[in-house]
Amino acid sequence: MAIIGTIRKQSGLAVIIVGVAIAAFVIGDFGKKRARGTTDIAVVSGEEIPYTDFSGKVEEALEAQKENRGNEKITDQESFQIRQSVYDNMIKEVIMGKEYEEIGLVVTPDELFDQVQGKQPHRYILQYFKDPKTGIYDPALVLNYLKQLDQMEPKARKQWLSFEKAIKDDRQETKFNNLVAKSFYMPKAFLKQDYVNKNRSMHLRFVAPNSSLIPDSTVKISDADYQAFYNKNIQYFYQEESFRDIDFVTFDVVPSQTDRKKTSEDVINLYKDFQATSDPITFMNANSDKKYDTNYVKKGVLAGRLDSLLFDAKPGSFVSPFEQNNVWLMAKLLDVQERPDTMKGIQCLIAFASQGNESIKRTKEQAKAKADSLMNILKKKPEMIVDFARNNSDFGTAKDDGGVLKALTDGNPNLALFFDAGLKMKPKEFKVLETRIGYAIFRLDDKTKPVKKIKVAVLARNIDPSNQTYQDTYTKASAFAGQYRTSEAFDKAASQQGLSKRQMPNLKETDNSVMGMTNAREVVRWAFSENSKVGDISPVFDLQGKYMVAILKNATPKGAIPLDLVKSRLEPSVRGFKKVGIEGEKLAKVMANSKDLYAIATQMKTKVDTAVITFNGMNRAAVARDPEVIGILFTSPSSKLLGPLQGRYGVYAVLIDGFNDAPKKDDLSAELQQAKSNFEQRAASSVYPALQKTAKITDSRLRFY
Repeated sequence: MAIIGTIRKQSGLAVIIVGVAIAAFVIGDFGKKRARGTTDIAVVSGEEIPYTDFSGKVEEALEAQKENRGNEKITDQESFQIRQSVYDNMIKEVIMGKEYEEIGLVVTPDELFDQVQGKQPHRYILQYFKDPKTGIYDPALVLNYLKQLDQMEPKARKQWLSFEKAIKDDRQETKFNNLVAKSFYMPKAFLKQDYVNKNRSMHLRFVAPNSSLIPDSTVKISDADYQAFYNKNIQYFYQEESFRDIDFVTFDVVPSQTDRKKTSEDVINLYKDFQATSDPITFMNANSDKKYDTNYVKKGVLAGRLDSLLFDAKPGSFVSPFEQNNVWLMAKLLDVQERPDTMKGIQCLIAFASQGNESIKRTKEQAKAKADSLMNILKKKPEMIVDFARNNSDFGTAKDDGGVLKALTDGNPNLALFFDAGLKMKPKEFKVLETRIGYAIFRLDDKTKPVKKIKVAVLARNIDPSNQTYQDTYTKASAFAGQYRTSEAFDKAASQQGLSKRQMPNLKETDNSVMGMTNAREVVRWAFSENSKVGDISPVFDLQGKYMVAILKNATPKGAIPLDLVKSRLEPSVRGFKKVGIEGEKLAKVMANSKDLYAIATQMKTKVDTAVITFNGMNRAAVARDPEVIGILFTSPSSKLLGPLQGRYGVYAVLIDGFNDAPKKDDLSAELQQAKSNFEQRAASSVYPALQKTAKITDSRLRFY
């Protein structure tokens, strides 16, 4: 009690101490600045894109994908592609948003209203609000949808807002592109010069020694030669993104003998239960590793052994388990029938109100009465079925195709009701069939000759590796990664252990697969990590069914590629470039002593060629392949021997015989219109890439996924 009393006496002091401590903690934390970009997926021209915003949009996109497909399953590759798409869109929003703000470009509420409900609505509206019967845009559908929007679920309202935003964004981008496209201007002097360049031609004779005849063995390449070629062609050694080259080995996880024995024992017990069950189809669906349909099939469709055994068996017969391609199979013959492959027929659907078909107000009883009434008429005038289908059917395409049932084949689940009914019908016979959405008047027109078919329940059990096998394989891969830490040791060990070493050059930072192996994003992240250096050996990567160990062979940075990184593959080009230089030196000596083109050709052991070329045009003449040479020629006088003129592909001695001036033309409006049209076509596809290229983007995706 004394202790409690002491605490009470000092409680005021305790409160002060605790308060000061909390304040110090808060102030201290407040004083610490968050490292810029540490929680951002990207920074675009100074504007941060938080990962939380990105993640939220990815989740929305994933949910939309699932809903559109009616399937909850999204593969890892699809998920990755959605992330990439969301990232690209968010980057674009920031870049284009800055442009729109700078020039004051907006889409007003009135303009958006016109895009949704106006006389010429946006293409998204035209695409999604079509009459299901005619396939034509119906403005009434838009109005009805908007009237019901307030009564819809929050999810539906959110989807509409996203849809509306997509229309607004597209409209804004279209306006921007149009502004750029309409800004085209070409001064008359430029237009005239362009016309001259395309139509003024030159007649010339030239000598072009074939440098490829020089033996490779006689051409010695120095570091200076490499540097000279690199400097002359520096523009070709620039890349917009960085790359990595890796070599790797994989350790496949395959079932062990123990795994095979265990699966075999399980299959024996499974087969006993399969034989005993009274519902083989349900049992098959619950226990088979592979889903087989139970449609009737002809001979030759089933796996070889099943096909040969079951087509001569009686319903109820079993095929005992057998192994095929790492899978155990067993089967039960359910039925044997003589069935046609295809049928032809016509239907007239009288729909009734049902879920998903709310536009129909007719009751089920009213639909049945109408169908019976039409049937009574058809009994007397069966040829009217096509007219009835066109004028009375509620099926979307009936007005165009007269109710003809296409793809009425055995095994088609969408038309199984009609096919099964047709089995017992004769050609030209009518029958009223109840479907999920209405009553269908069905006329069978024809069916192919019946053939023997069987219905089988096939149960498959995969021979899969066990957890122990996975663990053993991982241990083997880990030992490899830990023991062989140099490039030489890596290669030697791969060869000794019989592992196939594979190469993956030009791996990009945005890749998600390696040599066809999907879900390899972690490999890419490791290769591009700041901590990974050339020559490093990776940890073990789990690629679903196999393990990978990689070595980083090369890292090529964004921008100008250093000479030492491209030197190994430049040898043929550098050698060819030096050969041109050697021929140039020879030609210079010959031309110093002779001004006669034919004498020069004789001494250079070649011939005199002729050509007619234009400044803009290309032709087969060797001299026309070198733009630098063309530029010199079109600024030189005629009747003068020129050379040696050295280009990228050859060296030349040239004699200009004369020029054909461009035909005189005062009206260049057609040429102007063509240039303008070309510019406008490029504008829509080129504006954003140009803005993206100039924007300063810090991409931090590797940090998050």
